[in-house]
Parts: sequence; C-alpha cells; structure tokens
Amino acid sequence: MTTTTTSYHHGNLRQELMALAEKHLITGGIAELSLRALAREIGVSQTAPYRHFKDKNALLAALATEGFRRFFEFCLPSEREPRADISLLYFGLGYVQFAKTHTEMFHLMFGPVLQPRNDYPELFAAGREAIYKVRAGVERGYKTGVLRELDDVASMAHTVWAAVHGVATLMLDHGDTYGYHRDLDLQAEKSLRMMIAGLCTDPSEISKLPDALTPYPPENA
Repeated sequence: MTTTTTSYHHGNLRQELMALAEKHLITGGIAELSLRALAREIGVSQTAPYRHFKDKNALLAALATEGFRRFFEFCLPSEREPRADISLLYFGLGYVQFAKTHTEMFHLMFGPVLQPRNDYPELFAAGREAIYKVRAGVERGYKTGVLRELDDVASMAHTVWAAVHGVATLMLDHGDTYGYHRDLDLQAEKSLRMMIAGLCTDPSEISKLPDALTPYPPENA
C-alpha cells in the first residue's frame, strides 16, 4: 500500500495522530512517544506527521488545547447558574471532577511539559480563556452584590482559580492525606464551599456543609 493510499485510508491524519497520542497519554506511554513512532502505528510514512506538527510538543500542545475545549464544554452548566456563589461552586465541582476523570489530560493541560506556553499560541489562548471564565463569574458577583469586593476583579479571579486548582491537585496527588479518613469528593466540596463563603457578602447559604456530594452537572442543567 502506498503512503498516499494509507493516508487516505486513515482520513484526517491530524486527528488520527491526536487520538493515538491521547491513547498513549492515558496509558502512560507518552515519554517515549515520537511522531515517527506514531506514523508507524498508524501505517503512514514517517515524514507524513510533520505536515501537521513540527515536532512532538506541537502535537501535545494541540492535544492540550483540545483538552481545554472539552473542559470549557464540561463547565458550561456553571456559567448558566444565575447566582454567582453557586456558579463558582459548580465551577469548582466541575473542575475537580474533570481533573479526576481526565487526570492525564489535566496534567498535560496544566503541567510543566509545554513550557513556555506562549510558544504555543492556541494553547496560551485557551489557558487565558479559562481565567477569563472565572473572571466573568467574579464580575457577576460584584455587580449583583453577592461577592465582597476584596480586591480588583483580576486579583479575585486568580485567587479563586488558585484555590480551586489547589483542591484538584491535592485530590490527584495527595488524596490519602488531603481526604484523610473522609470521603475525598465530599471533602473537596467542603473546601470549595468554605473558600467561597469567605468571599460572600452573605455566606449563610453557601457555607452550609453537605452530608452528601452536590451533583455536577446539576440536575436541572
């Protein structure tokens, strides 16, 4: 079979490469990954992948950018919630759940492999969009009087993001000590609620610590 025929058989080679790279990412084999090795697995010439990606990291950056797209879609229910404090809670629950169920992708999206980020414009833009979504939630909280204006919007948004990311990272990397003998998911929600309560003008509702995990996506989403 010629290279042209093989490439045609696999349709969109770019997507084929990303799908196979994600498979390796999930199974933990990304360290030894190379574009040439992927080409051999797919059955195309070893130079064919370079028409789409200049090197392995360019492929991983495209994969991480796709991860952000999925993450944004997963977080849509939090953006639709009208109350700013509950919206932030849903964002945190979605963030933690995404990290838990897509751990390898989460580490690629936020980890040190693809540095500096501004070498990958699409990935850099996706990362900025993530903080803009948090910022939009904070702005809504300020306008509706739900959140205390402790600092400017950007500073508050970064504080929220740092707290949420910290909870997710502790769950993934230090779950045995973070959860201790408690339900890990429930502990994560309690942490998120206590953090958000400290930002609210009236924390009486958000600070009620549940006995069972709040479902995400919410049932009415």
